[in-house]
Amino acid sequence: MSEEGTGATRLSPDDAFSALGSEMRVRILRELGTADGPLAFSELYERLDLSDSARFNYHLDKLLGHFVHKIDDEYALASPGERVVEAILSGAVTDDPRLERTPTDQHCTDCGRRLEIEWQNGNVEVYCPECESRWNQSWGRVGGPVAADSGYLGRLPLPPAGLKGRSPTAVFRAARMWSNLELIAVSAGLCPRCSATVERELLVCDDHEADDGVCPACESSFAVRLVARCTNCIYTTGTGAAWGLLATPELTGFLFEQGLNPLAPENPDRLDSVLSGYDEEIVSKEPFRAEFTFSADDESLTLCVNRSLEVLDST
Repeated sequence: MSEEGTGATRLSPDDAFSALGSEMRVRILRELGTADGPLAFSELYERLDLSDSARFNYHLDKLLGHFVHKIDDEYALASPGERVVEAILSGAVTDDPRLERTPTDQHCTDCGRRLEIEWQNGNVEVYCPECESRWNQSWGRVGGPVAADSGYLGRLPLPPAGLKGRSPTAVFRAARMWSNLELIAVSAGLCPRCSATVERELLVCDDHEADDGVCPACESSFAVRLVARCTNCIYTTGTGAAWGLLATPELTGFLFEQGLNPLAPENPDRLDSVLSGYDEEIVSKEPFRAEFTFSADDESLTLCVNRSLEVLDST
């Protein structure tokens, strides 16, 4: 049996997932997770509406010390138990909602047409029915990359719970905010999944030609792309390189000066036009220097960066 209390020995990954292999234990975790505070044995037992206290005690014992702590004769979730309940309630490990490609009330910043979205494997994929694609492939599909339909503008991560009770437009806004927060963490070198260090790499297309949308060489409209990989977990993401500057004081200061809050945008269309419609110029390859120019109304900001996305100069 695992030790009780906050100093309990942690289980190995195999033993931890084995301990979750019971409907009863998952029900115990969910009940403790949705309670207002720690529960006594009798109260937790009554909430589960059971008739076999010995069986209940057996399953509770299997959770003690790793997923559940006993404090002053009451039971509460430990941090691993909280993570399990959060994953369940987010739908990330259980739900597979359906949101077929549908129009929103958000408009394309280039042509003004209504943007369309589709939920796929934990991501909201965004399309413009009129414009050229920004990306030729979707990396968020199962077994990806998968060739994307015309007008594909990219994907925004969003757990299944983000679809509940929301209109397509509200889903798009929630996905935009969720994505911005994730990319701010990546920009700061922090994994948004496990909090470990993220390694960032710039990929530069030497033969970039994207006058008609997507470059046939790199399958992107961006000549300089950012790929980020966690050093601890399996998290990885890729986007236009300028998004890697989202945590810099230069870019965030510029956005707030223009009335654009990247954390909770009131106007996702305008924010996207600034962050995705920037101009890029490769100044030199050795040493690598690139300039990204962001424009909002009559104001603009040009940032000169090196291969580590360190801001060398701002104009």
